[in-house]
Amino acid sequence: DIVNGRLPTELDGVSVTIGGSPAAISYVSPAQLNLQVPDVPAAGTAPLLVTAPAGSASAAIAIAPSAPALFLFDARGRRYAAAQHASDYSIAGSVGLYPGSTPLSPGEFVILYGTGFGPTNPSSLAGFMLTQPLPLASPVSASVGGVSASVIWAGLSAPGLNQVNLRIPENLPPGDAAVLIQTTDGQSTQANVFLTIE
Repeated sequence: DIVNGRLPTELDGVSVTIGGSPAAISYVSPAQLNLQVPDVPAAGTAPLLVTAPAGSASAAIAIAPSAPALFLFDARGRRYAAAQHASDYSIAGSVGLYPGSTPLSPGEFVILYGTGFGPTNPSSLAGFMLTQPLPLASPVSASVGGVSASVIWAGLSAPGLNQVNLRIPENLPPGDAAVLIQTTDGQSTQANVFLTIE
């Protein structure tokens, strides 16, 4: 489905336009549609149109230069950040959160995943594969458990997939610690998202 590095704009008979431009589609199911917003003006609202074999639907969506959000595991009545131990890429989380998951340690390096963190430098075109990871054009800041955390790298690691590598602050107590990432334009990831520290 990928031709000359361009991602498909139709999958299983489903296509989407935002602001009249076709959006790259990576996943389709009866209840979920994963797509990448095309390069449209980065402020205001834009019409979204979904066309499928069964019909079409439309809505207006807000467009902003950044709208950062972390990917989550939703378990035990809490939202946990989708994270990996940087040392071996295993899942970071409380035991049993996900098969093989283990808590993080103070001072450890962790990889977080999300979307919507803003432009990169050099810039990337929406709807195309990346040939290499691209750093964000503007830095982000982070806190874990209310304590400032050092951001080692933040950028785009795949189309629409942001990655933030940070170091867990020292001396955090055991338990769930809220993680928050903020862009330079004042936008923040979701509140009440946690990492488990042991």
